[in-house]
Amino acid sequence: MKELIFSFFVFVTLITTGVTEEDHGYGNRPRGVPSSKAALYLEKEEFECLDGSQKIPYERVNDDYCDCDDGSDEPGTSACPNGRFHCINLGHKPMDVYSSRVNDYICDCCDGSDEWDSGVQCPNLCSQMGAQARKEAEEYKKVVAAGFSKRSELAKEGEKLVKEKTAAKEVEDKDWEEKKNAIKKAAAEGLFAKLDSDGDSKLTIQDFKKIAEFDNDNNGEVSDDEAKSYLPGEEELNFDSFFEKSFDDVRRILRSKEPVEEKKETTEEPNTEKEENIEEEELEDEYSAPSESHHIEEEWEKKPPYSEATQKFIDEATQARNEFHDALRKVSDLETKVREAEQFVEFDYGPDYAWAALKGQCFDLDENQYTYRLCMFDKTTQKDRNSHHDVPLGYWNSWAGSDSDKYSTQKYDRGQSCWNGPDRSTMVEIKCGEETKLLEASEPAKCEYKFVLVSPAACQDPTKLEENYHSEL
Repeated sequence: MKELIFSFFVFVTLITTGVTEEDHGYGNRPRGVPSSKAALYLEKEEFECLDGSQKIPYERVNDDYCDCDDGSDEPGTSACPNGRFHCINLGHKPMDVYSSRVNDYICDCCDGSDEWDSGVQCPNLCSQMGAQARKEAEEYKKVVAAGFSKRSELAKEGEKLVKEKTAAKEVEDKDWEEKKNAIKKAAAEGLFAKLDSDGDSKLTIQDFKKIAEFDNDNNGEVSDDEAKSYLPGEEELNFDSFFEKSFDDVRRILRSKEPVEEKKETTEEPNTEKEENIEEEELEDEYSAPSESHHIEEEWEKKPPYSEATQKFIDEATQARNEFHDALRKVSDLETKVREAEQFVEFDYGPDYAWAALKGQCFDLDENQYTYRLCMFDKTTQKDRNSHHDVPLGYWNSWAGSDSDKYSTQKYDRGQSCWNGPDRSTMVEIKCGEETKLLEASEPAKCEYKFVLVSPAACQDPTKLEENYHSEL
């Protein structure tokens, strides 16, 4: 009888204190509310929906009827389709699940708290899962520590490369300018000689009046005023004055008066590189014109051997022309090197240049009948191993990670077009690893590829990783 009375007393106590409803691990919070929102669910006469849309009596919280538009009054039931239920998961990581999963006869929380009223007996697996997660975290910490050490080496190598490229760019810039100026001066000398009709090493009004192209009003003669426009404030020009004050204008006028059919036509948009190449072609034409070498070569088979003096002139002209072309080639090579150095130096390799050392390196992965290749900051390809043909899956576009983790993803696009589909593209997910290698390749959507790359360059400082891990717990 005493035992029966004691049991009845316990039952009454549970009913009157509400323990059957509240003893769920959430303390004084309603079921399904995380501790971070406890202050918003303090028991009082009215509960205000978290979106501020309305106030309801507090007893309507978790009454299995959705009152708030944002679902905040039903954190512990499935009444609101847009609600969230918080799993405490003591011993493992807490998590939120959609309210629709509450009491749906499927155990989602490792502590089984989401099935509190379905009758399903969910085993509490949190301790087991937590132990496994901690073991994996410890193993991952070792990988991160080793990877971060290698990242430091990559960063030093990358910083060294950037410094070397920067220094090389400065030298090549200077060399490029010097060679360009030398070629321009050589062209100016050729044009000066062509304009200097009396060979006195001076250009006067009379010299300019003899060139029909300077007849700006097209009246059949070059007036004094028209000629003077090429002698800015001077009675005559020696070569230095001509090069400094008049060469660019004279060259422009002469080029503009050429017959239309001789000009190269193009419908492409102009750019700096093309303009520089056009300028070199113009300089080449102007430099080569005075030698009349083309005429000499045409007459070679028609005339007897030249005199020694003439032959010497031909040889000197040929040598000068060859030297000029050689200089043009060197300038072109320097332009290419300067552009490459500029692109390398201006590229975003991360805050410590860790990715710079990997630029241009390629990594392969064999998957089924295909070989996938990622060439860092260049392109992604797919190759059927029974074929010699590579299919471009994308070309470098940008870093595409979130604002807080920018360097976690790369985007490659503008790949080969799919049949009746878009251009192929690749998103490369990057994770920490002790060695850089391509780990996965898939096509989750038509013509949209996903690669997974692991690399030391993606490894965080282990101390920061530890902080993040504890903050999650």
